[in-house]
Parts: sequence; structure tokens; C-alpha cells
Amino acid sequence: MTDSNAVKRSPRPGQFKQGDDSRRNTHGQIGKSVLKFNKCLRDLIITEGERKHTDAEGKVTLKKVEWLTRVVWNKALQGEPWAVTFIAERTEGKVTQPIAAEQNIVYRVIYEKPKDKDKVDANG
Repeated sequence: MTDSNAVKRSPRPGQFKQGDDSRRNTHGQIGKSVLKFNKCLRDLIITEGERKHTDAEGKVTLKKVEWLTRVVWNKALQGEPWAVTFIAERTEGKVTQPIAAEQNIVYRVIYEKPKDKDKVDANG
């Protein structure tokens, strides 16, 4: 008989350890609903983006993706921070975030005498 509260052994001993483990995903899995939404949004952009956009007068002007790009561009020119960030991240890539360092860093400087014995210092 086995106890239902007993600790189950790993198939390979030493594979998982209790406590902090750098291999462990501490942020959790992305929800399936989020992944499904992202896929649906990408599909919508692809399918709808190829359709033509009609302006207020009913004229067909641009593809919807081109029209949407111009809207974001105009918002960036008007000074909207989100639009500027949106364009910069998609053209230049996201800015790398610095890693916090310890504040008390000690540097050691070593002074060595010249190895050439023929050189004489200023004191003689």
C-alpha cells in the first residue's frame, strides 16, 4: 500500500531540487486564452489588412494595414508617446534593460615599476 501523501520520486534522481532553481519558470505559463487571442489578432490583421479602406466620402484609398500605419504615424507626429514608442520598437527593436548592479564595487589598481632597468625616474 502506498500513502497518498507520500512524496513521489522523480523519474531521474537529481533532476529537480527543492528551493531556488535557475531552470524553473517563475513567471508561469502564458494562458491559452492569451495565446488564442494573439493568434486571432494576427490572423485578423493579415486577412483584414489586405482589404481596402474607404474614407468618410466612400472613396477607396489604401489597404487597411497601410491606413492603420498612417494613423499611428500621424499620432506620433502629434506627440503621442505611445505612438512614438510603438514605431520605435517595431523599427529599431525594444531597448535592452540594464541589469541592476551592486552599489559597493571595489576596484583594485596595481602600480608596477617599469621592467626596463635603464630608465630612471624623475627623482634620480
